Formats: sequence, structure tokens, C-alpha cells
Amino acid sequence: MSGAGYLSAGAHVPEGLPIWRPVKPKWPTRAFRANVRPNVRPLFLLVLVAASSCTCRPGTAVDAGPSADWRAGRVVEVGGAPKEGGALTVRLPLEPVGLTRLHDRFNEGTMTRITVGPIYETLARVRDGQLQPLLARSWSESDDHLSLSITLRSGVTFHDGQPLGSADVKATLDAVFEPKNATTAFRGNLETLERVETPDAQTVIIHWKRPYFLATWTLLGALPVLPAHGLVGDFDTLPLHRAPVGTGPFRFVKWEAGSSLTYARNDAYWGQTAHLAQVIFRFVKDDTAAIAAWERGEFDLMTRISPAAWRASESNPKLWAGYQRVFFAENTWVWLGFNQRKPLFADVRVRKALGLLFPMELVARAVDLGLEPRTTCPYFPDSKSCDPEVKPLPFDPPAAKKLLADAGWADRDADGVLDREGVKLSVAFLASAQSPKMAKLLPLYLDTLKQAGIDARIETVDVSGYMSRVRAHDFDAIALSWSTADAVQDNFQILHSSQAAEGANYVGYSNPQVDTLLTAIRAEFDLEKRNALERQVHRLVYDDQAYLFMGRRPTLDAFKRKVRGLKPSLGWYDLSAVWIAD
Repeated sequence: MSGAGYLSAGAHVPEGLPIWRPVKPKWPTRAFRANVRPNVRPLFLLVLVAASSCTCRPGTAVDAGPSADWRAGRVVEVGGAPKEGGALTVRLPLEPVGLTRLHDRFNEGTMTRITVGPIYETLARVRDGQLQPLLARSWSESDDHLSLSITLRSGVTFHDGQPLGSADVKATLDAVFEPKNATTAFRGNLETLERVETPDAQTVIIHWKRPYFLATWTLLGALPVLPAHGLVGDFDTLPLHRAPVGTGPFRFVKWEAGSSLTYARNDAYWGQTAHLAQVIFRFVKDDTAAIAAWERGEFDLMTRISPAAWRASESNPKLWAGYQRVFFAENTWVWLGFNQRKPLFADVRVRKALGLLFPMELVARAVDLGLEPRTTCPYFPDSKSCDPEVKPLPFDPPAAKKLLADAGWADRDADGVLDREGVKLSVAFLASAQSPKMAKLLPLYLDTLKQAGIDARIETVDVSGYMSRVRAHDFDAIALSWSTADAVQDNFQILHSSQAAEGANYVGYSNPQVDTLLTAIRAEFDLEKRNALERQVHRLVYDDQAYLFMGRRPTLDAFKRKVRGLKPSLGWYDLSAVWIAD
């Protein structure tokens, strides 16, 4: 991943995706009911109920329905002069653990989006694939890519009134490189840093040990600058984690545990002040409760709409009239991973068999409802880093059974489960209790695995327990997603074998050829040459089935029509540009 990458527990609907329309409800057949487990049925029923909600009398005029733009989730911009004041209420599907991105435990996608930009700022911002000045007024890099001189913007203050200076940049980097701190995500992307000089309050000079194409990008465009005085003390218990202090257009007001997070406009902001007076993030984890609140109009911005609710909204005139929908293809890919430290999953034949047994088309129809395009690539699918010749594995149980037989697995005692040398072929899927997608997807997958003679089961744990197990490598199989806030990325941390012990290569993947390519990519500054190397990585990683790639998760959001200036991007929304119309 790039320095802008994080863990996640502009495009429109891709051409060819079906547009869901209400149809005459038909009760499921007995065969269908037998093959869908109970926790999958609410998904079906929600769509079914929505599809049968019209009680029109014969001869009654029927609304033509939402526009093509609304169905596709294309944001239709409305003009007008921005209005100052007002509050924006945003639904969040989870409550953050902490509010400091530097800490590995808190470095999650939702938390990053709501803190980096509104509260914390970086030295530069990413716009249209380019770095533009932000806290840094300017910078220059040596021809050999071994030094970077940064001039800070003057007149910038933190929310507590303390001025921004070079000491704050150095303190932030010192915190990243302190070995006892849980900062491995940033440390990995900045590991070529040799030393930092601060000749005066406005100048920072960075020296690198060796050239790395993403080092400058990460340091300038991804690393949030924290106040030096806020980084004093035990890193795990810093007050900043609960009450962040940054330089951004919004300042932290309060965090009501289990309920909400409130920001207020920073009237002392060094740049253009925000239009909104307040932003309130409400924590509503339960999708059913969130949908009900959305239909009551309680959210100005409804985020992370489930595929079922997205499709059901197409038959809800109240939502057509009150909200715009947003469909935006993120740089995110969702995956299942098998612990390759274990002999069973170290065998590529077994991993390929597990891939051939994944019912992708069924999952796309029954779980994702056609809203998550499939991917095979660990890079941004719309970039030249991905090889278009790589084709997804088909759903092919006979081919999977042959691979397992070639690997020595057979049902020798006729109990329906494959075995080898007295050991049963068994897979336990670690699942987060807060993941409705996995609650629907895994039962479908387990059915196909069991039919192939694999003893498959689900272990459900809460979010904190889940990530503790993942980081301790205490699992057979896990489901996660990788996401970056821009299209430039480096997959060293998630694919290089050196990162399997303490890095983000949680599945323990190892391929010397991939290691060599990843190292070469880091030293390649020519974009075309780097893309060619990345395509080789793509081919090898997919052939190895390092991950069981599933889909590209899109943004599925909706906002009230009175909300203006809300534009989706790979880095989420710029809340400072948002305003509320009368």
C-alpha cells in the first residue's frame, strides 16, 4: 500500500452492470430456501418487501421513478452562492477506537477520512494525481532523490493556538520511528529516512538512505502533522487519541462514547474557512437502524449504504425526492486470505482449489447485488499497474477437487471429509460480528466447501478481538479489505515476505520473485517502467492466489438535496467546501 493506505474493515456505475428494478415478487422455491442459510434471508426479504410496496389502484398515475443520474449515483451539481453556518449530520457505520492515524491500532479507513483533512493536515494535498502545497508552502528534491527541502507555510496555528513549526514535523517523524510505538504502517513506507534537519522554524530538510519513488509522496501527502507538545508521554495513551489537536478547518469539540463525534468550524484557520458551523458524526452500526433513520431524514449524509438498502431505495419515492445518491469507485479491494504459515495453506494447489470453490456469481447476485465489480489486481484497477490479460478464476468444483487430489487429499474413511496422513482438511473462517457482508457471504461459501469435502466453519468475534487475532496470526482464514486514498501505491507492506512477521502481510505470503520485483519497484521513478513491474507482480500474485480476491467496494452514500459542494474523491469528501442551502 502507499503511505495513504489503510485497512478497511471518480467513476460511475461500470458499463454492463444491471440496473435493479422492482419485479413481481415470487416466493422462493423450496430448493432455494434449502440452500440459503437463515442469516442470508433478511437480505432477500428486504428487497422483496421493497419490491412489493406499491398499492396503486387501477388507472392511478404512477411516478416515472428516479432519473438515470439518480439510479447510477451520479452527483448532479447545483449552483448558487455558498451559505455560511448550519450543521451537517453524518452517519458513521462504526465508532473509531482512537483519532490519531499514526497509531496502527487506529489506522482504519473511516477514522482516517474524518480526521485527516478536517482536523489534521498534511504538508501537501493530493489533487488530480498531483501534490499541491498545503502546510508546506514549497519543497524541492535533489536530482538523486536523496534529499528533500521543505519550507513551511507561515502563520499556521494548531487548534490550541500554538504555532506550527519545523519542530512539529520532526516530532511527528520521531514518533513514527520510535521502536516501541505502534507505528509500523508509516514506518514501513518511510523506512528509507536517514535523518531530519530543522535549521530554522520554517525549514525541514529530509535525508533519505536510498531513492524510493513513494517516500516524498508519503511524507508530503499522507503523513498528518501533529503538534510536538501533544506527542509527549506514552504513545498508547496520548490525549490526542481521544481529543485531537490539528491545524485543519475544523476543530474537535467532543466525543460522546457510543453516540457521536462533534466538530466545529475553526474560525482561526490559516486558509479559507469552512462554510459549515458544525459537523456531527453519529455512530449507527446497525444497518437496519441506520436505514430507518435515513428514511426519517435524520442524516444529511448517509454513508456506507448496504447493497440491499441501495437497491431497495430505488422503489422509495421519499428518498428520490429528498436525497441524491453517490456511487463512486474507490481504490479498494476486498479479499479472503488464508494463513500461509500453516502447511495446508502454504500449498498453492490448495489455495487455488479454494479459489475455484468460491461461488463468485452467486455472491455477486445474492450479497453484492451487482454493485461490487470483481477484480484480480492488488493495484488501482483503472491504472496501468494491472494486467488486463489476467482473468478471474471460474467457479469450477471439479477442477478444485482434482487439485486437492493432486495434493494428496482424499476421503479415505468415507466420512465426507478429505484427509491426508490422518489429518482432516479443515478451515475455520474468522469473522467480525460487525460485518453484515461476511454474515451473508460465508454461509454460501461454506456450502460449496463442504460439498467438496472440506470441513469449514465460522468463528465469530468482535472487532477488537478480530484484529488482535489477525495481528497475532491466530487464524486459518480472514476477510479484510485494502484501501488507499489515491491511485499511487506501493504493495511492499502487504506482499513482501519481510513484512510477514510484524508488517501488514498478515497472510504470510512469500514468493522470492515477487520480493525482487517489489524491491525494484521502490527504486523505479519512471512511471512506465514501474507500471510494467507492477503488472508482473499482478500476474504472479494472482497465479499464486496470495489472496482470494473478491470485489472492488464502491462508495454507496446519499446526501440531502439541500447539501451543496459535496464531491466524492479517492480521499473521501472535502467537508470544508460543503454548505447547506435554504
